[in-house]
Amino acid sequence: MPVLPSPEEIYAARTEKGGWKRAQLAEWGVPWPPVTGWKDELIARWEAAQQGQAPLTPPPSTPPPDTLDFG
Repeated sequence: MPVLPSPEEIYAARTEKGGWKRAQLAEWGVPWPPVTGWKDELIARWEAAQQGQAPLTPPPSTPPPDTLDFG
């Protein structure tokens, strides 16, 4: 199961250029390339866990097979 970082940990892990490394995102369960809204989704999961709720399931890293378009 991926690590669930706090909002502070997310922003503290930024590189000097303001991005995040691929390995760090993988540790958090974020697919590469990261999709729009990944930070908000991680923060929402962390907040839900802090309130004793079941954390939200992360989105799949690849689309379901029936949605793949090869041409």
